[in-house]
Amino acid sequence: METSYEISLNMKTLKGIETYGCFHLGHDEAFARRLYASLVASEEVSVDSVITIDMVKREGGVPFPQGLRHCSYEQLAVNIRLITKELFKHLNLEN
Repeated sequence: METSYEISLNMKTLKGIETYGCFHLGHDEAFARRLYASLVASEEVSVDSVITIDMVKREGGVPFPQGLRHCSYEQLAVNIRLITKELFKHLNLEN
């Protein structure tokens, strides 16, 4: 069974939680966990949290949540830049 990792971006709306973005991180668990741990976010998610960043492990297509963090709009911008930069390095320089 193939295992992969992803970071999903979620927003609280009037209809509930909507996923509006997803970064496929590949199959390297150490890389995925290191990247997720480096994100600027709070682990204290409350009912007032509007934006969340989740780490998801997929095994055979079945999602298994690995982490849930809250961030502000400003932190989201920093995190998207960081994810893009680290994915670029991982895919082009480290493989």
